[in-house]
Amino acid sequence: MPDLTDPRFAADASFPGAHVLRLMRRAIDRRRLDLGGLRVLTEASTGYRRVTPVIAAMAGAAEVYAVARDSVDSARRDAEIQTAYLARLAGLSERVKIVPTRLQAELAAIDIVTDLPGVRPIDDSILRNVGDSAVVALMRGVNDWQPADVDVATCRRRGIAVAGVDEDGVDAYRFLPMEAVWGLLHVGVEVVDTTVLLAGDGPAYAKVARGLAQAGARVLVASPEGAGRASLYGGVKIGGGLSEAAVRGRMAEADALLLAPGDPGTRTVGPGGWIGPAELAAAAPHLAVVSLAGELDRRGLAAAGLRFWPASGSSAHDLLPAPLIELHTAGLKVGEVMTRARRRGSSALAAEQLAVAEEHAELLPKDLGTLRR
Repeated sequence: MPDLTDPRFAADASFPGAHVLRLMRRAIDRRRLDLGGLRVLTEASTGYRRVTPVIAAMAGAAEVYAVARDSVDSARRDAEIQTAYLARLAGLSERVKIVPTRLQAELAAIDIVTDLPGVRPIDDSILRNVGDSAVVALMRGVNDWQPADVDVATCRRRGIAVAGVDEDGVDAYRFLPMEAVWGLLHVGVEVVDTTVLLAGDGPAYAKVARGLAQAGARVLVASPEGAGRASLYGGVKIGGGLSEAAVRGRMAEADALLLAPGDPGTRTVGPGGWIGPAELAAAAPHLAVVSLAGELDRRGLAAAGLRFWPASGSSAHDLLPAPLIELHTAGLKVGEVMTRARRRGSSALAAEQLAVAEEHAELLPKDLGTLRR
């Protein structure tokens, strides 16, 4: 059971409820989220991850069904209590209905199904029971989609629109520098006047490089992007990746290694990854490792005597309320646009394309095999 005195999990006065509600209203206004008359199936959860059903209700949803389940981080009962607490705080208890299982929701009336853990797997048991205009909103970018989580093939066969959030388009990565600083401080690296080796690519790496440089760190960059781009972000390129001898030769200069791959499924440190824990310790035994994304061999790092963060799969969505609120509000907006289009008679494909045109949606490719799995 989580420590309920920890503000990330609290369901009482130590949870910054008024601040969270203010952020939720602001995100709803910014995205022009209007779920009036719609019904949503999503998850009940703990900490800041409990916000999604309340966001939907605040945006006018007629009913929100919230489902919790036991996880490695929290018990189902904790999630139900904490979600109900936030719904009461918002004055929306009557519209947030906590149900024991996803199949006990009124599926035939559901308009938007989110792909969050409490609801998954979104398989035929759900898809055959939802209405003709129902849609599935992936609450992150499509790179996070897994076939076991959402049966997209069945969605397409049944004419159910599916789309995710273009995280770069909604500027979700702007919170990553704060997460990077949090992680560095957690492992005892002061950030100011320190040297950080940043390995990564894509929009996430760019935001982090710029943020750390502005915070006073010297940023060495190992990325496929050119030296000019790295310089533009405030960094100094020393190579294309951690596997290069030139990069490993300069690791000892760094106080910390920050991992920010663009693909969340990338194996960074560990067997088959960019570098092994033993190699890392041999090159720089003092190095602290902070991972913002990717798969990390934590056991190997511990055995090599290296400090690392996070100890588990935590992210900015657990540390701060705004990143999750902004992302999930954007995901619900994608769902809203698709549902309204389907209700007007648009095909599933046309509804998906409208969401791309209007609300920073991201589509899964026609050939799902082109995505990394």
